[in-house]
Amino acid sequence: MNENLELKRRIEVLYKKHYIWLLQSAKNITKNNLEAEDLIGDLMIYLLEKGTPKIYYKDSINTMYCYRYLQTRWINKIVKHNKVKITDNKFQEPLDEVYCYEEDERIMESFDLVQEELQRLTTTRDWPKVKLFQLYYDSDDTMLEVANKIGICKSTMFMNLKKIRQHLKTTCPNPFIAD
Repeated sequence: MNENLELKRRIEVLYKKHYIWLLQSAKNITKNNLEAEDLIGDLMIYLLEKGTPKIYYKDSINTMYCYRYLQTRWINKIVKHNKVKITDNKFQEPLDEVYCYEEDERIMESFDLVQEELQRLTTTRDWPKVKLFQLYYDSDDTMLEVANKIGICKSTMFMNLKKIRQHLKTTCPNPFIAD
């Protein structure tokens, strides 16, 4: 209990005496006022949670320890942000293109046509191929996993899927090819 009070007192002294220096250091690291203040907030929370006497210096907390924490925390945040940024932008549309709702409508119409054609094929002798096609495309399983679940070989599965795809290519328009 006494250590906790001592820690809080030292953090208070650090805040009162060295806040300007910490803020300036954080601004030099982040190049942004808001990010610098967030970084200092993270530091204060970290110091409260860590609570080890190793970071004490005289009546406050070791400021070089704080500076190293700010640097390391910022570097880790940037690295994590860049990883997320790279994966997020992988499928992002270019900003100069205007979103086209007509394309969505065309794709949905084509999807409906494919579903109608598949429904029509279930009444013909091709119904087993259609069921394999639906099983494969409606699940997250690989072709081999679907074939193993049903009890057929992968090549049979592949040939049936290929025949249905060929049939759909000839009967349904492709919405991704411009007219």
